[in-house]
Amino acid sequence: MTGPTADRLDGGEWAVAATLSLAGLGIAVGSQLLVAAATLPLWYVAAAVLGTEPEAMVRVQRRLSVSDGSTDGTAAEGPISGAPGDTVTVRTIVRNTGSETLLDLRVVDGVPDALPVVSGSPRACETLEPLEETTLEYEVELRRGEHAFDDATVRARDLTGTVAETWAASVAGDGAIDCSRVVETVPLGDGTNDYAGDVPTDEGGTGLEFHSVREYEPGDPVGAIDWRRYANTRELATVEYRAERSTRIVCVVDARSSQFRAATSTNVPAVVRSAHAAERTFETLVGAGHPTGAIAIHDNDLTTVPPGTDPATRREVTGLVDELREPANTIHLSYSRTETDVAALAGRLPGEAQVYLFSSFIDDEPIELVEGLRARGYAVRVVSPDVTAADDVATRLAALERGTRLARARAAGARVLDWDRDESLGVRLRNATGEVGRR
Repeated sequence: MTGPTADRLDGGEWAVAATLSLAGLGIAVGSQLLVAAATLPLWYVAAAVLGTEPEAMVRVQRRLSVSDGSTDGTAAEGPISGAPGDTVTVRTIVRNTGSETLLDLRVVDGVPDALPVVSGSPRACETLEPLEETTLEYEVELRRGEHAFDDATVRARDLTGTVAETWAASVAGDGAIDCSRVVETVPLGDGTNDYAGDVPTDEGGTGLEFHSVREYEPGDPVGAIDWRRYANTRELATVEYRAERSTRIVCVVDARSSQFRAATSTNVPAVVRSAHAAERTFETLVGAGHPTGAIAIHDNDLTTVPPGTDPATRREVTGLVDELREPANTIHLSYSRTETDVAALAGRLPGEAQVYLFSSFIDDEPIELVEGLRARGYAVRVVSPDVTAADDVATRLAALERGTRLARARAAGARVLDWDRDESLGVRLRNATGEVGRR
């Protein structure tokens, strides 16, 4: 908290000029009323000179909350954090703790420069009786990174309005928010490979779940022999368990120029939200032991990171998504996608990989991609950030067309997660339907 500074009205020159003008006019026309009125500007200047500084004593407290996606709008537990595009509700309470009434109290909350205010206002002008309080309530939209709120700026004027006291008031409560949390769980689909893992298949092999009993063959492990059956029939048999495979997954991010469109100029573009969702999904899947890679679809090129779980793969994927978050690093060229492009993407995918496609579906290319991949037997999940939240006619029409494309994706066999900008991505992924499928 910085010390208060007092500002007094500097009006001496204009007051003297006004006094002389009115007095001269009154003498010229012989009006005693104008001569008397000529003294009023001098009284105003005297009030500014002799006025006392307002004895303002206020206490400021701030609370931040990020909706967890539930209908009751409760705040998420634990550290204050969220994802890009999430909306954070800020409630700042200002209380007059002094014994004097504050007739003209003005407060501006210390909103981080990187966070746009999307509703409400961080400013207030109030009259507060002793022990009375007022609340500034507004919402900001998150951007990637760590953001710290500044002290609130408070300004109080005296009864005459000629003396103002301004200071930075320290704020109790929440003062920072982190926009880099990781998805808790991500549901998996059908794509598996021949590496050992935790996805059950319909094949016999090494695992935990019983699969079948077959005749003993020389070389079978001793531990796999059904000794109970041997005790009853004196015949050797081998027990097989359901084999488990890991899942190779590729996160495909639509980074074409159309994906830099947002609902308004202050909202996060679709490609930024897609890149962040892909990064969070990648970290979760790799943490679960599934080899995971990434592909970025540009207007005229594909950027590929093969599936893996090693540190080098993590670094490459992180570098790729970081580039996608910066529009200047993405090439925007006019290009028409064809069936050949679907084949080109399929050529970058492992034979039995599962595809996570991140796209806003504001044009037809993503749905053509989904249908082409499904026709080739790939399991596809769609995570689609909605950027059609504006209320104008053109945007409402775009929202209807987007809904039709997502319906086509579902009809093609893809599982679709429609991500509204006001919903937490972590909650949407946790609530996505579907269990781990069998091969």
